Amino acid sequence: MSRLLLGPAFIALGDGTSTFGRVAVETGRIAGVLAADGLSDYPLPPGSSIAPGLIDVHTNGAGEYLFNRDQGNAVAVAAAGYAATGATGFVAGVMTAPWESMLHAASEIVEAANQLEEEVPAGARCLGVHFEGPFLNPKFRRIHRHEWLLEAGTARAQEMVDSCKGACLLVTMAPEVAGAADALRVFLENGVVCSAGHTAARYREGMLAIGLGFRSLTHAFNGMPPLDHRDPSILAAFIQDRRTLVQVICDGFHVSPVMIDILHRTLGERLVLATDNMPPADPGYHIEGGVMRAADGTIAGSALRIDEALRNYMSYAQIPFAQAVVAATHAPARLIRHESEMGRIARGARADLSFWDKEYNVIATMVGGRFVYNRMEVPA
Repeated sequence: MSRLLLGPAFIALGDGTSTFGRVAVETGRIAGVLAADGLSDYPLPPGSSIAPGLIDVHTNGAGEYLFNRDQGNAVAVAAAGYAATGATGFVAGVMTAPWESMLHAASEIVEAANQLEEEVPAGARCLGVHFEGPFLNPKFRRIHRHEWLLEAGTARAQEMVDSCKGACLLVTMAPEVAGAADALRVFLENGVVCSAGHTAARYREGMLAIGLGFRSLTHAFNGMPPLDHRDPSILAAFIQDRRTLVQVICDGFHVSPVMIDILHRTLGERLVLATDNMPPADPGYHIEGGVMRAADGTIAGSALRIDEALRNYMSYAQIPFAQAVVAATHAPARLIRHESEMGRIARGARADLSFWDKEYNVIATMVGGRFVYNRMEVPA
């Protein structure tokens, strides 16, 4: 692939800072950030910004397809659909279901992702699998059906890892459920990030979980006890311990805007934007009150896109684009331990980029140095 010069534009580097210049791309990698003056293969509209590609670490499908049920079709639809939101990578969520069904879904997702990877990029990349369950606390299971919840353990953890053929990136489980410590050891030995979620744990149990190796908290405030001032929940432990990252659904409904601002002030660059997007794939699922709900009214997930989450975050925390974009780029890349490859605009990193107009709407997305979504008047 020949060398491409993009810009000039405001460049959000992914570390909270920005510059004005051009981005050089060569053989699918960032070759450097150059001064604004000079030739460009892709001059951008006035007021445009370039940022790392967004990464959604918690999403359940796309269009009308669920990763649990539609696997390969869902991966392909998500790859194309998420590219229009500035996303260059996503982790496919497998929710609690009958055990063999979960393992089968994970295997099919990985196979579909590998097939897409072998082709010319057509959209965002499926980076791997996130198991949300089945090792959850029944008291905070939400839409995860009680009869499908299981005790954790080494054998089941190994089956989950094996089903993903090396692409199991993230597991959400309640650290207090039976067998969780044994499962945790297997996950950590295989490079899987363990995230606490759907849990009744309080502060002390949260600190113990972090000490054992949990490094992420799934959808802060949701699926856990409230952050009580006398008996704080597990959320307090994850806010306090700087070894961790905290995911939040930034739609203004799952968590109020003022609490998003407080999380920003306490977490800084450890906050991760995740959508928990739930397609209306089954009868009875509907959007009500700004969230996706099951037939009985239980919140099932969000109707949020990752670019919307970013704009919301800018508004709720009153921070500039270059600072806010960290929560959708470098922070999620750190969470899944891909930070050396993506999430920053730095020499040698993958040329996974998002392009934004002056209102911070996505106008183009590049994966591995190729445009996979493009509303600009430039060569495709």
